[in-house]
Order: sequence, then structure tokens, then C-alpha cells
Amino acid sequence: MVGGKTSTRAGKQNEKVAELEIGELESLIAKTVQDALKPIAGSLGNLTKEISDLKIELKAKDDKIRQLESFVETKLDELEQYGRRNNLRIFGVPERAEEDTDSIVVDVASKMGIVLDPSLIDRSHRVGNRDSQQRPIIVKFVGYGPRGKMFGAKKELKHTKITVREDLTVRRLKILKEAITSYGLKNVWTRDGVIKINVGLSTPANVRTHQELKQLLLRCPPETCNWKTN
Repeated sequence: MVGGKTSTRAGKQNEKVAELEIGELESLIAKTVQDALKPIAGSLGNLTKEISDLKIELKAKDDKIRQLESFVETKLDELEQYGRRNNLRIFGVPERAEEDTDSIVVDVASKMGIVLDPSLIDRSHRVGNRDSQQRPIIVKFVGYGPRGKMFGAKKELKHTKITVREDLTVRRLKILKEAITSYGLKNVWTRDGVIKINVGLSTPANVRTHQELKQLLLRCPPETCNWKTN
């Protein structure tokens, strides 16, 4: 009996020793793994920060590229509009076969009270889809003088079906249409390629780009314009 009890106690002690050894081994393994992961965790943290910094840098570069693209597009639009400074477009003149558009321009000028020498016309022709019955006439004058004189007298055509407009770039024509939609036809006009908008102030606003129109809409919303006093 004594021998059996002694054997039982020894077995329990061995189990405790084994448990302690397993616990110590687990702790040792956990510590070893933790120590091994520390530099990896640090590297991951650094890598995460580097990726975040790269994203910020890329966004800044993308913003800069967009700004440069917008700047270049604006400058190209300005150059194109400047190249059209001697041009006008005449709308509302019925189109006929074998017509002489230079003679039509001279006739329209006469209706405006202007005696236009044909030699002041560089060239003229119809533009647009040929299926249209009244395609506009684009006329390029030899200089800004005759062009400015004819455009300045466009109100003389008020009681006719003919209108004279500036020759705008595609970009500015789109801005003009957006401005008219927002502020109304009576409050929007153009002068030398610049879109003029009456916002109820002493002087009209000048708009050349979509960004300028966007800023104007924020600064002077149409519903706040006091047009009656102007």
C-alpha cells in the first residue's frame, strides 16, 4: 500500500512538472514569436506610412497635372478666340443656290446703316450641316475695324429675322449657353470674345472659363440678382 501511494504521488508530481514545462515552453514560444514579429510589425508600420505618404504625393501631383491641363486648355482657347477676332456670324438669312455670300454680307450691313466696301471682306461662306435651310454665314474681315463697326450696329437688325453674333470657340459657346440658361438671354451678351453677364451690379461680370462661371454662380446666384435697378 505504501508503495502504491508513493507511486501515485510521484505520478502527480511528474504531471505538475510536465504542466510547468509545457507552460514555460508555451510562454517561451509566445515570447520568441512576439520578439520575431516586433521588427516585422515595425516594418509594416513603416511600409503603411510610406504607402500613405505616396498616396498623398500622388494626389498632389494629380492635382498639379489637372491644374496644368486646365491652364494649357485655357491658353489654347484664348489663342483660338484671338484668331477669330475679325470674324462674325450672320444668322437668319435664307440660303439660295449659287448665292454670293460676300454680297449678302454687304446687304446685311446696308440694313444696319453701314456702307461696307466688299474689299473689307477677306472671305465668307456658309457653315454647318447642308441639310439646314438657313445655315449661318461666317465672315472674316480684313481687320478689326470693319468687324467692330458691323457688330456694334447689330441692334439695327432688331426688327428683322437676322442676327449678328461673334464667332466664339466651341468652349466659349458652351459657356455662353450655360450662362444664358442661368441668368437669362437678356442679361448675357459677348464683347470681343468675353462673355458679359448682368448680375445686378454697376458693371457686368466678365467670364471666359467654366471655372469663372462656376465662381460667379456661387458669388452671385441668379435668384439674388437685382436686375430691376439696373
